[in-house]
Amino acid sequence: MKQQIKPLVNLLIVAALSVALLFGMSRVTEAMASRQRMEKVKQRYEGLLSASRWEELSADGAEGIEEAFCGRDGEGTVTGYAVTVAVRGYGGDMRVFVALTADGRRFRGVRVGDNQESPDIGSRVTEEPFCRQFTDLPAPAYLDGYTGIDLSASSPQEGTEAQPLKNGTYRAEREEYSQGYRSFVELTVAGGRITAVNWDALKQDSSLTKKQESENGEYIMTPDGLKWHEQAAAMEAALIETQDPAKLSWRQDDGKTDAYAGVSVDVSDFVQLAAQAVEQAKNSENVGGSPPDRESGNMVDAVSGATVSSKAVVRAANLAYQFLAGRKGA
Repeated sequence: MKQQIKPLVNLLIVAALSVALLFGMSRVTEAMASRQRMEKVKQRYEGLLSASRWEELSADGAEGIEEAFCGRDGEGTVTGYAVTVAVRGYGGDMRVFVALTADGRRFRGVRVGDNQESPDIGSRVTEEPFCRQFTDLPAPAYLDGYTGIDLSASSPQEGTEAQPLKNGTYRAEREEYSQGYRSFVELTVAGGRITAVNWDALKQDSSLTKKQESENGEYIMTPDGLKWHEQAAAMEAALIETQDPAKLSWRQDDGKTDAYAGVSVDVSDFVQLAAQAVEQAKNSENVGGSPPDRESGNMVDAVSGATVSSKAVVRAANLAYQFLAGRKGA
């Protein structure tokens, strides 16, 4: 009987040792794979975001998000977020590496990875002059009114604390004239709330604004419907009611809206510039209504001849911002 048990015991011992060895090898393999992956993240975001360690975030179900990480320093303080986004460019799939600040409200920078954009045209979105525009840019980024995302999905959710607005007057305006006019939006904040809004446009080679022309009957779009200054007033009232440009309803494909009675004009300028002015109010910039510097806005210029490729990068950056905004608002 003992002779029969001994081989069985030996077999069990060998089996146990084999299992332990396999388990140990598996743990070693997993650790090596993890280290290799973290090293790859470090390389991808080198120069954009530094961290002593990276914590992976769940991106299940998030549109376009391939992977996301929270970066922390040696003391455990969050240094920012690294988000890898896949979007469709002009030539095909594009991978964009997006770094954001610890509060998720500004871009630290972007880097374009794998892509199929046209050489010397769309491929220029991978170059430093274009990507540099995202450095310290307030989110979301705009390219001629385009963001590529539903801004309402990125606004603070009910019950979450929004960044307060500082009392004062703020102004954001276009840098160049378009069809003879240069749009601007002025906000007045009192008691931490938007209390007055002025949407207007400077007329090239004239002392009159578009609103003044409309009131004088000199700027006529159509004999029927609301005049331009009346439509502007409707949008101004909508912003005062919502207190957030991201909550205004409009179509990004053509800049129009069906949400406000009588408003038929393109409102993309208004929404974009209002968002810039609100960012100023959050950071107490340009108090007194002085025109903002280029860097104080959130506008991105397209690469000449490569608008589709440029928009793809803007969309990728904003998808990363939206992903983090959703996590913080959850």
